[in-house]
Amino acid sequence: MSIDLIRDLLAAALIVAGALVVFSAALGLLRLPDAYTRMHAATTAGVVGSGAMLLGAGLAVGTWSAFIVAALGVFFLVATVTIAAHTLGRAAYLSGAPLADKTIVDALHNVYGRYDFDNPAQQPDSEAIARRPAPARPE
Repeated sequence: MSIDLIRDLLAAALIVAGALVVFSAALGLLRLPDAYTRMHAATTAGVVGSGAMLLGAGLAVGTWSAFIVAALGVFFLVATVTIAAHTLGRAAYLSGAPLADKTIVDALHNVYGRYDFDNPAQQPDSEAIARRPAPARPE
């Protein structure tokens, strides 16, 4: 078995595995009950699925420069998607996006003010948000 065949088989396995992760994340987007769990599925697809396909494509090209560029792409996916997901989740929570019915604990209940998503009259204006004090952190 030559090294080229092994490299091509590994590249194909990474691409197929990444495609399966993206497919399962797409199913998660359709079936999961609230914005927070859907966001988890989307970020999993973004990092794990796309990362595996990038590494597989870098291996399939067969040059070190292509693999290094693919590895840098995975690094930037990990660095940016996680921060973006955290920011979007916080914005969804503060704007009052509903939690799933099966949610047992709301760990941020006493930390942030949460507004009623379905009642626009309750939403504060931007000046009221700016005047609101920062939440107290437990010691």
